[in-house]
Amino acid sequence: MTAHSRHRRKLLPFLAACCAIASLVASAQSNTNSAAELDWVDTEQLSDIEKSQLPAGCCGTFVDPYSPPADALPVEQTPISATAHDIQAEGSRIIELNGQVRLEQGPRLLQTERAQVDQRTGQVTLEGNVTVREAGLLIRADRAELSTSSEDVSVDNAHFVLHQNRVSGSAGKLQKFGERLLKMQRGDFTTCEPNNAFWRLKARELSLHPESNYGTAKNARLEIADIPVLYIPYIIFPIGDERQTGLLFPSFSESSRNGIEYAQPIYWNIAPQMDATITPRYMEKRGNLLDVNLRHLSSYFETELDAGFLADDKGGYDRQAENDIANGELTEEEAYPHKGDDRWLVQLNQTGGAQSRIKTVIDYTDLSDVDYLRDITSGSTDLEYAANIRKFGQITYSGDIWNLGLSANEVRYLNESSQRPYKELPHLYANGRYSWGDWQLSIDSNYSQFDLTSYYQRPTNTLVVGDRLHSDISLALPKRWQWGYATPRIGVRDLRYQLDQAAVKNTSAAAGDSIYNTSPEVTAAHASLDLGLYFERWSQFGDTPLIQTLEPRLFYLYNGYDDQSELYAPLNDSNRALNFDTRLFRMDYNQLFRTSRFNGLDRIDDANQLSVGLTSRFISARTGEEHLALSLGQIYRFETPKVVLNPESPSEAFSYRRSEYVGRISARASERFRLSSDLVYDQNDHTLTSASASVEYSDASDRLISATYRYQRQVDDRASGADPDPDLVYNRSLDQLDVGAFIPLTGSWSLIGRANYDFTFDLELDTYAGFEYNDCCYRVRMMWRKWLNFDYNSGNQLETVTNDDYDRGFFIDLQLKGLASISDRVGSLLSKTIPGYAEREDNLQ
Repeated sequence: MTAHSRHRRKLLPFLAACCAIASLVASAQSNTNSAAELDWVDTEQLSDIEKSQLPAGCCGTFVDPYSPPADALPVEQTPISATAHDIQAEGSRIIELNGQVRLEQGPRLLQTERAQVDQRTGQVTLEGNVTVREAGLLIRADRAELSTSSEDVSVDNAHFVLHQNRVSGSAGKLQKFGERLLKMQRGDFTTCEPNNAFWRLKARELSLHPESNYGTAKNARLEIADIPVLYIPYIIFPIGDERQTGLLFPSFSESSRNGIEYAQPIYWNIAPQMDATITPRYMEKRGNLLDVNLRHLSSYFETELDAGFLADDKGGYDRQAENDIANGELTEEEAYPHKGDDRWLVQLNQTGGAQSRIKTVIDYTDLSDVDYLRDITSGSTDLEYAANIRKFGQITYSGDIWNLGLSANEVRYLNESSQRPYKELPHLYANGRYSWGDWQLSIDSNYSQFDLTSYYQRPTNTLVVGDRLHSDISLALPKRWQWGYATPRIGVRDLRYQLDQAAVKNTSAAAGDSIYNTSPEVTAAHASLDLGLYFERWSQFGDTPLIQTLEPRLFYLYNGYDDQSELYAPLNDSNRALNFDTRLFRMDYNQLFRTSRFNGLDRIDDANQLSVGLTSRFISARTGEEHLALSLGQIYRFETPKVVLNPESPSEAFSYRRSEYVGRISARASERFRLSSDLVYDQNDHTLTSASASVEYSDASDRLISATYRYQRQVDDRASGADPDPDLVYNRSLDQLDVGAFIPLTGSWSLIGRANYDFTFDLELDTYAGFEYNDCCYRVRMMWRKWLNFDYNSGNQLETVTNDDYDRGFFIDLQLKGLASISDRVGSLLSKTIPGYAEREDNLQ
């Protein structure tokens, strides 16, 4: 028997139980009272306004037919009035009422078959088909005792409804204390439809606080479809939308890597502005993990802290590792390097100064090892593997003229072979904007200090560290008219360094001597002219009047050249080209009108070029809404740029006089349908360099369908790590399609699914399918998923994927509405992979 088949066998009893639960839902009976007697009204009988106010998936609601007089005084200040078929007095103290007895006192209405009123003590005893009504409250019982001098009521064998809270239940003994508390013995409650309760909480002692929207229970048990599933000695739970301290509903999942997982969130409502969720999680093949989420909100800061700790990791299961062990390629210690280790994660996110000129940001993440996310969260369906984590902090000031900032940044790559060597601590910037009439003076200054990060594990003898100061001063004269615009700009950029040889680590080789300039400088002038025109004409599409625009744009850019050879071999010939944080921008339509090819400040690039762009828009003449925008453009280079990032590997694309053609399409055919696309075509090689397209459909019925296609050409004459072979072509292009859908079938049932596929290597990347059921009473999402689960440090690429690189799992989210908040593991994944799903969830709240 394989390990994975054992997982399936362990899961079969759980699946069978789920099926049994589903089959019993229709037969679950809550009490002997009919739904109508508890003020339940089916959807078909509701008005359009009442239907619009129903929560999603509801088939009806409790409607309170009783409306006390608006000027009714409190019970203790109002005499009681009575009607009945027969009224008799026993002396001057006791009054007996029989037959359709109706008693009214201020905001309270009492109905019964028999009643006895003690005029001296004010005690009232009701027997036989007792009904007690107050605004938002119904109690039906066999017997009741109450006082005319208070709102307190004591009843036997009671059934009750809290209309506004959508709660109903029963109790052997129920006591009502004013408007604040219902206290029950041998009680139960549910938010489900009467006589069809999927779930019910029963307890020896049960208290509900309608005004505060919470309840408590002692010696409680949770029944699902009349089957006891959980015993709880004591619990505090919400009876409304507000979260209360107590147990949230658990989540279950199963995966080959971690086995069966069970998580039990515990919510702690510390204060109105602070809460915490503590989640013990059992993982069959790893052990017990403790997750903590703490949130705090104040007028100054919004803070969220996450932490996780796993003691003595059992190692988990990895099919590829097991094969390597069986083949003798790895020892068990090498295959499971973290077995027996304590593993942890800490993440702090904070933003401050939302209403202030001074703002702060903290984005800090640290973890015990780079495999933590892959291993510990592999069963978590909302995982999107991050390429890196970072420690980042920033404080900024936004003034009328100057914007100032101070930050620190260190990035840790989870694939250690991709780790960059530098951290930036500190980074300071000062950006100023001055205006004199139409003239604008811009001053942008940036200072950074770069040092080696402790996460870099490669030899450092060819690296330098140091300080960088970059400034850009420019003067512009922007002009805008109804028919177009023109913006001439001139300026100068300056780049200065103070360099030192990096400390030698991870090698026995010595660093070279500093024989070259330790303070290289680069200064170059720049000028640009941005010109645009607007042309309009009336058009028609069917019955829709449109305004079509034609918007040609010319952007001339001149960046002077200054020799930067000192940056290609800083300090000595053995050092690598200086590059602290700079990359080339990827070519797209926006790049036509940027003033630099580089995303970073380690080069001042030269340019003598003209960008030509043309955009046409189709705009509704009635609403001003843009339905379609088409853009096309190209760069014409009068001179070939000389400045490169690395002279040993210059980009061939910049050697051509004409750049690739770039195009962009953005369409919104209706409220339901959206399309966007970017294309880059290389006319020199007659190939498509890159392409992306996204199609989204959504409608009022919550149907959500999306498809995203991405292509980035990467074809060369060598395999990864191999020497060039002119007879072979290796295609490692990004060529992927991602399709996702959420499709409601009925009022409660919906299908969910996703397929993410790579055409270059003919591989599934991520596939899931499942369903959602949602009504007034409960909500369940069930999903099966198959996804690639790479080892970040294995060097594994798509071209080497085998079946052992996949993980598979079954996941369930269950929400018992009005009792336990949903475990949102499946929902989080849907929000990330199906556009529009997150907005749908917000609308359902």
